[in-house]
Amino acid sequence: MMRRRIFALATAAAVVVGGATTMALRPAYAATVCTVDYTITREWSSGFWAELTVTNLGSPVTDWWLRFRQANGQTITMGLDRLPDGYTLGSGELYPVTMLRPPAGSTLPTGASVTVRFGGNYRGADPEPTDWVLSGQPCDADVTGPTGSAPPAASGSPQPSPLPGGPSVALTSPLPNDFFAAPGVIPIRAEATAAPGRRIERVEFRERGTLLAVDTTAPYAFDWRGVPPNSGTRVTATAYDSSGAQATAEVRGVRVLPPQAPGAAPALKAFGNRILTVTASPRPYRPRGIIRSAAPGECAWGPIRWDGPVDDASVGALRARGVNAVRVVLSDACYVYTGSATDRQNRVGYLDEAARYVDRLGRAGITPVVSLRQSDVLATRSFWSAAAEVFGDDNAVVFDVSPYDFPAAGATDPAAVWTCWRDGGPACLDTGLPNFGVQEQIRLLRVRGSFNLVLAAGIDGGNDLRRWLEYRPADPDGRSVAAAWRVDDRSACATPACWRSTLLPVAAQVPLVATDVSAGPAAPTFVPRTVTWLDQHGIGHLRR
Repeated sequence: MMRRRIFALATAAAVVVGGATTMALRPAYAATVCTVDYTITREWSSGFWAELTVTNLGSPVTDWWLRFRQANGQTITMGLDRLPDGYTLGSGELYPVTMLRPPAGSTLPTGASVTVRFGGNYRGADPEPTDWVLSGQPCDADVTGPTGSAPPAASGSPQPSPLPGGPSVALTSPLPNDFFAAPGVIPIRAEATAAPGRRIERVEFRERGTLLAVDTTAPYAFDWRGVPPNSGTRVTATAYDSSGAQATAEVRGVRVLPPQAPGAAPALKAFGNRILTVTASPRPYRPRGIIRSAAPGECAWGPIRWDGPVDDASVGALRARGVNAVRVVLSDACYVYTGSATDRQNRVGYLDEAARYVDRLGRAGITPVVSLRQSDVLATRSFWSAAAEVFGDDNAVVFDVSPYDFPAAGATDPAAVWTCWRDGGPACLDTGLPNFGVQEQIRLLRVRGSFNLVLAAGIDGGNDLRRWLEYRPADPDGRSVAAAWRVDDRSACATPACWRSTLLPVAAQVPLVATDVSAGPAAPTFVPRTVTWLDQHGIGHLRR
C-alpha cells in the first residue's frame, strides 16, 4: 500500500506496533486539563515522522496554543505545508521550545481534539518532546516507550568500548535505513574484536532493547525471521569480552515493507550493477516504458495538463502493451516562491494531483519514475523536499534527479564541469554552471526520509556519461543510486560506437537506465534502432 498524499486529521492511538513507537502522555495529577498523545510513526537514521493529538479536558479555550520542548539537536523540518489550514508549528528564536497555533480566534471546546502530523531531524538521540503546556496549563505526563537517553553511536565502523582496553564491535548487516520484503528475514551480522590478552565471550543481538539472539562464536550472526512490517526499528549488537567489558553498535531505520498488493509495482533498490525487486524472491528489474510530461511552467490547484492521457483506462492500456515503467516529468513552477497567499495551496494541490497518477501507475504494476523539469535552484530544492514527504514511504517510486539543461564541457575544464555536476556550490555560478549538484539532491531526499532508488544522468543534458564513474555520487545513507542516460538523434553520443565505449563500461559497474530516448521527425528509425541496441545489451529504457 502507498502511504502518502493528504494527511487527514485522525485520532492517534497509544500503542507500539511493528516498530512505530508511541509515547502516551497523561497528566500526573487529578485536575486533568489536557492529554497529549505523541506517536513516532516513522524513524530513520537522521529523522522521524510523528503525530500528536492534543485533547482539551478543561474549559473551552479560545486563541489556544500548545507548547512543548524538543531535545537539543532535534528540529521540526517537514510536514509544515500540510498542517490544517491556518495552523503554524515552529520554534524560531524560541528553540528548543516549539509552539503549535491554530488560526486566530480558534476555540478548542471541552473534550475536543486536534491532531497534526509533522517530521523532523535529529542528531544523536531521538527522545520524545517534554514540558507540554496548553494555553498556560501544564500537561504533566507519564511517558511510555524508549528512554530519551543517548543511544550508542550508529554503526558502520567499529565502536570502541567505554572502558579502556574493552572490545570493539560493528554491525555489517543490516545497514542503516535498509528495507526488506515481508515476511521479513533480516540477516544480522556483527564483527567483534577483543583487546590483546582477552577474548570475545558472546555477542547479543537486540531490537529496541528486546533480546533476539546470542552468539558465542565468530562469525557472529543471526537471521531474524518472521519480522512483521514496521516503520523503522533499531537493531543493536553488544559484544562482551572475557573481562566483562562490553561495547554496543546500533543501526536505525531498518524496515520491513508492507506486503505488495497483487499486481502492484514492486519496491526497488540498486544492487551491484542491477536493479532488484524487494520481494520475497528478489529478481532483476529492467524498465521498458514511456514518458508522460506535465505542461511546463504551470502551477494551479486542480487537474494537471499532461501531454497524454493519465486515466485508469490509459494506464491499463499501457500495461497491456507490456509497459512496466513511466517517467512522470513535473514542473517546478509551483515551487518558485512568489509570496502569494495561494503558494502553499498550489504546491500541495499540484503534487497531490501528480500523486494520484503515480498511484494509478503503481497499482497497475507500472513503476513510476518521478522527474523534475528544473528551472530554479530554490524551487528544485523545495520540490524534492516535498516529493520525499509524499512518496518516501513508497519504495516502488523511483526518483530521477537529473537536470535537463546541464551543459556539455565545451571549452571548460571537464573536471570542473563534472565537479559542479556532482557537488554544485557557489563557485559553479562563476563559470555559468548550475550550482545544485546531484549529490546534494540525493542527500536532501535521504535527510527527508526517502530511500527510494535514485537515477542520475550526466552532463550535456544527460547524454555524456564518459566520466560518470569517476564522479559517481555517493549515497552512504541510502546506497541506491543508478546512472541515467538521455539521447536523441542530434545528441553528441548517438551512434553504437559511442554507446559501446561510453555506456557499456558504466553498465558493467552500476545499474543504467536510458530515461529519455527520442528523435525528431527527420529520423523516424532512430528510436527503434536505439531501443533494439539497448535491449541487446540489457539496458532499460523509456522512450517518447
